[in-house]
Amino acid sequence: MCFKRWFSKPEIVPLTSDKVLLSFAINDYYGTENDLNGCLNDQRNVEQTLTRLWPEFQVRKFSDKEVTTFRYRTELTEALNQKWDTVLIFQDCCFSEDNTRKIYHQSVKSRFVAPAGVIEPVIIKHAYRSVDMKWLAFSACQDYQTASDAYISGNYAGAFTYFAMKALRPDMTYRDWFLVTKSLMAQSSFEQIPELQGPDYLMNKKVFSDKTLVVHYSGHGTFVKDRNGDEADGQDEAMYLYDGALLDDELSEILIRC
Repeated sequence: MCFKRWFSKPEIVPLTSDKVLLSFAINDYYGTENDLNGCLNDQRNVEQTLTRLWPEFQVRKFSDKEVTTFRYRTELTEALNQKWDTVLIFQDCCFSEDNTRKIYHQSVKSRFVAPAGVIEPVIIKHAYRSVDMKWLAFSACQDYQTASDAYISGNYAGAFTYFAMKALRPDMTYRDWFLVTKSLMAQSSFEQIPELQGPDYLMNKKVFSDKTLVVHYSGHGTFVKDRNGDEADGQDEAMYLYDGALLDDELSEILIRC
């Protein structure tokens, strides 16, 4: 494993479009038993769907060992140096330990990695959210649920990403998109319930109708012990990236730039 690559400064390609997709996906958690099956398929699905409906989308995507904490922070920080009308944080992962899903789809895995020593399920809030949000957070499941990595229609995929891309139409608002996605998942017997959070003025916009940054992540979620005493539940939520956890505190600090 090349540690030098993890911490070398990544090349930053200028963003020239008014619609940009930053996409991060991990199937291969090298050296662990936490590999997933559908995340790279999610990445392809999101890219293909957005560029088909809006050909002007500029795409920057990173997979597996490219999805380091340094890369994620750097790419997001650089992107937010531009002014965006809408920022959509689209995450197909989970921050819960409940892994008792009973659904008819084959080969279902949870997109959650439990920290060492955790036995009882813990209900915790999602990362990257606050009462002063200036972005939209489109998430795979509720606080008490896990996101499914499943075999659907002959291929592996994140259930949330699969149905969100199936639901998407150019004439929708973000709220419409969420409601149709939620309905499709329920009709297909997935118990996880997607969630949309953010200010009403963003929810009621037509999808991708203005200068928009989409930040997509498909992979594991986890949590760690709260490091600065600001969490009522005593835990920091995190994305479980290739080289470690990116905490909710760090992500929120970056998103304040919105």
